[in-house]
Amino acid sequence: MTKRYFNTSGPNIESEHYTLKRKNYIEQGISLVDTKRYFTIWAPRQTGKSTYFRQLALELQKKGYNVCHTNIENYKTATVKSLFKNLFGRTRNRTIIFQRS
Repeated sequence: MTKRYFNTSGPNIESEHYTLKRKNYIEQGISLVDTKRYFTIWAPRQTGKSTYFRQLALELQKKGYNVCHTNIENYKTATVKSLFKNLFGRTRNRTIIFQRS
């Protein structure tokens, strides 16, 4: 087994890096998704936002949800059309419905 260490950049990999399990926050996230409440997290860089969402995604998959995790930071200047084409263009035999609020 590889010795774990504190990760300071890139994705946090539990088998390689020390990782905080945020059980209460995961439970809150599951509750929000179960009740179709959508949410965002605003926090400084390198504070665990992506790690949290990856942990939440794993728990949601265990409950039977199909989860898609993506980072749209690289699409800051993209048009909506090109963003969706890049994100979903390779999707085949699936219906994707987009709703405007």
